[in-house]
Amino acid sequence: MKRSSTLPITLGELARIQPLAGAEPHLADPSRPVEQVVLAETFDRLRRCTPHGLVVLHNEAATGGWSLAAALHLAWERNLSAVVVARSVAGGSSVALAERLHMSLIVIDDDPIDVALQLAGQVSAPAAARALRQARLAELLAEQTGIRGVLGVLNRELQQVPVALVVGGVVIAGQSAALTERPQVRLIEVEVQAPGERSAARLIAAVPSTGPASPSVSATASVSLEQVESLLRLARPSLQAAWAQSRLDTATRAAHEQAAFDLLRRLPSAPSPADVEAPPWTSELGWQVGEANRAVWLAPLRPSGEPPPEITYLIRASWQRGHSTWPLVAEGDGWISWHSGADPADVTSLRRALAGFRDSAVAHRLVIGVGRAHAGVAGLMRSVAEARLAAHVAREDGPGAVQWFDQVGANAALAWLPTTEIAQVADLTLEELMAAKDRAALVQTVLAVLDSGGSLSQASQQLGVHRNTVLARLARARQLGLTYDEPGQRLALHVLSYALTALWSNNELT
Repeated sequence: MKRSSTLPITLGELARIQPLAGAEPHLADPSRPVEQVVLAETFDRLRRCTPHGLVVLHNEAATGGWSLAAALHLAWERNLSAVVVARSVAGGSSVALAERLHMSLIVIDDDPIDVALQLAGQVSAPAAARALRQARLAELLAEQTGIRGVLGVLNRELQQVPVALVVGGVVIAGQSAALTERPQVRLIEVEVQAPGERSAARLIAAVPSTGPASPSVSATASVSLEQVESLLRLARPSLQAAWAQSRLDTATRAAHEQAAFDLLRRLPSAPSPADVEAPPWTSELGWQVGEANRAVWLAPLRPSGEPPPEITYLIRASWQRGHSTWPLVAEGDGWISWHSGADPADVTSLRRALAGFRDSAVAHRLVIGVGRAHAGVAGLMRSVAEARLAAHVAREDGPGAVQWFDQVGANAALAWLPTTEIAQVADLTLEELMAAKDRAALVQTVLAVLDSGGSLSQASQQLGVHRNTVLARLARARQLGLTYDEPGQRLALHVLSYALTALWSNNELT
């Protein structure tokens, strides 16, 4: 195998450095190798070109549209990599002909002789040309001030190789296609360390590999892997700087939004909350709280106190992707956001945001509650309370679940039950039941019967067991102290059965 420094340079690589970086490229196959450069002044010289060469037309070979058409046909017959011609000669018909022939055509504004000399030097010393390309890319990366800008440069430079910045399993920036499993694709990963941290993220590139049907380009494919990794490493300093700035900007923005929301929360407590107007400083944050506001509550599936700032940073980055003006305020064990609009019934953009956030919600094990649309500041606070209640109900459906308050109804009251405390009461009052190995089946059966208003047939259908099985379980539950059919205890035991079943179904209690 050839060393990467001696492998022929490709047409795509040449197109990214001067003198062709400022040209107008029409590349049929950027991966075509370029093994030599020919300055063709006559058609006779053009006929003597060998395959995989790049020809620069000059003098007789570039006198008009007819000559360029003939040159393109000859280049196609000689299996050349590309034809370079002055803009004064090329036209729309020439570009169309090149596309039909699947021949690369590059239109230049500089002197053809100077261009040919520079290209000849680059083709004869591919390692130097690649170093020049890296230097140019380093300049472009250094100009970027944001993470998405850095990823944009990489994806434009690598074209058919999608690149993404990933934290955990979540794509923070770049193309999510980099994580898609596909045949004949190799993943290149480079660790990105944030300041003061061992590893903050990974740069991942999905590099297509050539199959056995195309052995002629297998060498260039192996170089591509090395070059892609080199470019990813080159981008790390710019990414680290952008990451640090992003964290600083995000922390500042989060502090402003948190303080502003706390101020808004106090306004509706005025004597006439319905008359409260949105403060003028809300527009500085991009908030439109004077319109119809529909709140969204993002909550962990299993609350465990206030989340760390790193998690808030990731949630904010995922939630605000494509909706950078939407707020995100940390609140308790979750996060509040909202959508404002003139039409309370228009939820198109909100549904789109929820759909785009679903993968992140599943990855971070979050559920989502959505409140109703209410006008003004007081309406926003009401919608926030509704969204939080809906999020509690959504926990029954697992990670990524979305619950709209409009569809919750009175069952929302069950979401606020202190299930853990109720389970502790069961340990004290139903000691025999809690010690039984089949306690989960017994409690689940009692709950199904109570939910069905005492109907054994409905309960058996809900549980998927025979009616006699339901009767046997009820008898055993009664023997162990779960006397569900006594009127004075029915309500308390119904609530207790619901709480225990909820905890056991979530594997929180064995």
